[in-house]
Amino acid sequence: MNKLNTNLNPKPYSGPKTPRISRYKCTKMKVKFSLNPTEAQSKKASEKIVVKEPIQKEKEITLVDIANYLSETIRKLDPISDIRKEVINLKEILVDLYKIINDNEKSSKKSDIKSENSFEKNSDNIGHVNTSGNHDNSLNRSKLGILEINKEKIKKGFEAEQRNFTNSCNNLIFIQKKKNDKEFPFENQELTYKIETYKNGNRYEGYIKNGLREGKGTMFYNNGSKYEGDWKNGIRDGKGKYFMNGGEYVGDFKNGCVEGKGISYYKNGDKYVGYYKNWNKNGKGIYYHHNGDKYDGYFVNDKAEGKGIYYYKNGNRIEGYFQNGATEAKGIFYYNCGECKDDRYEGEIKNWIKEGKGIYYFKNGDIYVGEFKKDKKEGKGIIYYKNGDREMGDYLNGKKIGKHVKLTIGGKVIPKNY
Repeated sequence: MNKLNTNLNPKPYSGPKTPRISRYKCTKMKVKFSLNPTEAQSKKASEKIVVKEPIQKEKEITLVDIANYLSETIRKLDPISDIRKEVINLKEILVDLYKIINDNEKSSKKSDIKSENSFEKNSDNIGHVNTSGNHDNSLNRSKLGILEINKEKIKKGFEAEQRNFTNSCNNLIFIQKKKNDKEFPFENQELTYKIETYKNGNRYEGYIKNGLREGKGTMFYNNGSKYEGDWKNGIRDGKGKYFMNGGEYVGDFKNGCVEGKGISYYKNGDKYVGYYKNWNKNGKGIYYHHNGDKYDGYFVNDKAEGKGIYYYKNGNRIEGYFQNGATEAKGIFYYNCGECKDDRYEGEIKNWIKEGKGIYYFKNGDIYVGEFKKDKKEGKGIIYYKNGDREMGDYLNGKKIGKHVKLTIGGKVIPKNY
């Protein structure tokens, strides 16, 4: 039988000393167990390690991607082509559909939250009514499981419909997509400066927004003309300058056309200051001829038409109503030079001269009423003299011909042949 060791002072341990560990540093201690090979193999065999590999989701083409490509396509197409208009309409439809889908997702999430809250309240009531039996609790759990399954089905079905729609749009639109195309967001994009060259030979240098020309920019056209100024939604709109055929226009643009108030400088030295509509002079304006003449009046379809005044360089002027680019008029011709100074003509005017029926007032007080041709009296006419006498007869090239009859103020008739 072993005896109990009653020695109160045993020999101290002579082996390697165990390092003393401070109680303040023992916040974390790792303990390692050494196992022999057989024990390690049995442990590995008993333990089952399950490694979940990350599921790689297929990259889906969203409505945003499609709209980005449409913006790039719109930017590259000819501004006046019908295809560009159709692509713009398709992009607007996609943007509206994108907003509708977001609204539907938000409303579906709110409805799911309401249904879960109401179901939890009902489950709590069921548990309080019958807590002794397990049948109601199991029924409650089954209902909750069915609800979760239905939610997953609805979510998957909605995602599948959205994926089918985007894939069909992808097959329809992305056939024309080229490599190295840059994507542009279709909402809230800032202005970016770019230089673009188009297939038809045009070149644009200026700002781009949402894939379209926006803000300040310059377009160099293949026919040698150039536009520099404001752009809106890819077309000329605002203030700008247009250079063409040696001339220049400075003024307003609207919907891609010259429209509003502007100034045109022509190659021959002429100048127009006034209003335009659809590239034509329309409304009030002043046309300065390079020879010094000037027309101040109204225009219709690029021609002087309506009330106006035509000023000649020599001081003469015509006041009246003009037609066919001021070549025809009915009005008053005021003479301010040469032998005819202070004379006045009222009547028909064609090609800037007297032509047709009219009245000519001489500065000495005599009056001629009759017909004119090529700025001279020709045809039948009557002269009313200042002293009250009258003379009737025919004229040719401004001269009296044939038989004339003169009626004096005293009632005498004096015939005379020319």
